[in-house]
Amino acid sequence: MNINLFKPEDQPSAQKEIDCIIDCSMMLEVHIEKGDFTKALDLTLDMSKSIVALRKLIKAKEINSQMDSIAAKLASLGIDISIVFKHLDTKKLNDSAKSSAYK
Repeated sequence: MNINLFKPEDQPSAQKEIDCIIDCSMMLEVHIEKGDFTKALDLTLDMSKSIVALRKLIKAKEINSQMDSIAAKLASLGIDISIVFKHLDTKKLNDSAKSSAYK
């Protein structure tokens, strides 16, 4: 697995998910041979959860790369990106406050 598919800070989590998938796949074969299909199904569900988590981590890196590209374009146009980030942080705080108010 190419660990560079993930942001550096996400690589340890990604490696844990990969290890989980590998471990489950090895145990899956054993449980299928034993005829323990309930345990085999549980293992496939665990593998599926790990794959979903890996996909989210990959998507996070893609979004991060897109944001870096946008920031570089803005900077090349002479726009102070620190102002943009302050606006985004403020918007995120406001959105978070609104969503928690509805809970």
